[in-house]
Amino acid sequence: MRAFVTGAAGFVGSHLTDLLLDRGRAVFGLVLDRRDIANLDAALTGAHASRLQLVEGDLSDEIAVAKAVQDIRPDEVYHLAAQSSVRQSADDPTATFRINVLGTRALFEGVCRAACRPRILYVGSAEAYGESARSVVPLTETRPLLPVTPYGSSKAAAEQIALRYGTERGLHIVRVRPFPHTGPRHAAHFVYPDLAKQLCEIHAGRRLPRLEVGNLEVRRDLSDVRDVVAAYLVALERGEPGAVYNVCGGRVTSVREVLEILIAMAGLDIEVVVQTDRLRPHDLQLLSGSNHLLRAATGWEPRIPLETTLQDLLYYWQASRGLRVRG
Repeated sequence: MRAFVTGAAGFVGSHLTDLLLDRGRAVFGLVLDRRDIANLDAALTGAHASRLQLVEGDLSDEIAVAKAVQDIRPDEVYHLAAQSSVRQSADDPTATFRINVLGTRALFEGVCRAACRPRILYVGSAEAYGESARSVVPLTETRPLLPVTPYGSSKAAAEQIALRYGTERGLHIVRVRPFPHTGPRHAAHFVYPDLAKQLCEIHAGRRLPRLEVGNLEVRRDLSDVRDVVAAYLVALERGEPGAVYNVCGGRVTSVREVLEILIAMAGLDIEVVVQTDRLRPHDLQLLSGSNHLLRAATGWEPRIPLETTLQDLLYYWQASRGLRVRG
């Protein structure tokens, strides 16, 4: 089976690529720049490397994407490529919409041009729920999308494009709305890896024992990235075309609780300082989801405990920076 993964070198895309290779797929990964594929190092040198082929290209180039799809003739398409930072979306909403909305349209149009009909997974975001998260929790898939950030708005708009290409152009598209997730390879401009990176640097003596944070009281339904990509796989295999599924573990944890676990794992006595430039005015205080539909359709269950996720996140940052952390 041939799988085409957009954003294959990203945090989540690289874990999905690992899983697909383990499951026997031939994987064709769309990457923007071959010089920025460190997350794929293990896959490119591992036992299944012969089944991984990288395709360099810009997702917004409709003709190039159509040619790639035509050449590959994939059985499955996993659309993960996106500008995924809420903070960055506020700084540059134009680029966020170009990548997330126009890039999504270009991919679907490219599939239509290639005259093939793979099963397609569109990866949205729970950030699209926005204001709905302030009223009814846990969030179900029937709640309206009322985004409060440019990132959330871009994912809501792209999801509508996915819906229309399914109903009007006959594409087999399954949509998912992942809630926050973390784990190894997560970039430091996101909150959980930023905490882990700072702790590793403090432990190694490269930073004063002073940890800079934003809002510690926000609460998130937090999952392990490896559970999330397993959900993507079964959602496309067993989900209904046109359907949408929340991907979440059903356990809500505050950033403060995550930080306390990480500090205990690192064995540190530190000062925690709230930095005003790390606070986001539109932060949702609570983002909690129901995974009932996904479980009923696929049998998926989260398997990795939060403590394992956070320990692996610390190990990743100590290894990537040549640091040592107690564990």
